[in-house]
Amino acid sequence: MTNNHSRGPDPRWDAKNRDNKGHAILQTVSHFIQRPLKETEWLDIGCGNGIIAATIAPSVKFITGADPGAWPIWDTLQKKQANIRFLHEPIEKLTCHENKIDIVICNQVYEHVADPQYLIQEIKRVLKPGGYCYFAGPNLFFPIEPHVFWPFIHWLPRNFAVKLMRKFGSKGILDAWSTDYWTLIRWLDAFEIINAVPYILKNPKKYNRTGLFWKALSLMPNWLLNKLTWVSPTFVFILKKPTA
Repeated sequence: MTNNHSRGPDPRWDAKNRDNKGHAILQTVSHFIQRPLKETEWLDIGCGNGIIAATIAPSVKFITGADPGAWPIWDTLQKKQANIRFLHEPIEKLTCHENKIDIVICNQVYEHVADPQYLIQEIKRVLKPGGYCYFAGPNLFFPIEPHVFWPFIHWLPRNFAVKLMRKFGSKGILDAWSTDYWTLIRWLDAFEIINAVPYILKNPKKYNRTGLFWKALSLMPNWLLNKLTWVSPTFVFILKKPTA
């Protein structure tokens, strides 16, 4: 079993605005999880450069970031904040003990691992009973592939898609394997699943989203937003591990 990122840091995950994503995750988790975050221990699986974890660290008791690529910035982030550490570990070799973590972040990771169902099993293993996971990732049915920004390319047979992209001189080659809403729900059936997409769309100001498009979405009723989640470009779920 291998991880697509096992060869080292990928510059794509060194993107800007990772601190904004950290604040967005905190906003979502704070709304759905009714407990003092200062008392919680977190694990950010596939943490990349660690900026998300570093943004969250001041609000929590402790946070660990784990990634198959070792990032030079990790040392700087750990020196700045005593309650953060980073592990150079792929999901297949995650050393975190079972029933250890209050809150797991799995943000845009499932589509990059060789076995997403194993990833989900590991999330359940490390969470305490009653613990939560912020789980977000792309939707196969959304027509624009979010990593290479080609329309429909992820709907084609993978070998053909890669050959097509190379023929047209694409700088990036598709290496993500997203899935659909119903498959994800089936994979996550060991958890209580809360769909966070309606809350996020109903509160654009809390996520620094402005403009008529976001305003229009915020006016839609919750039941309709929930029904339409299967066409959302990104899924955002809050998962709760059963207490028994």
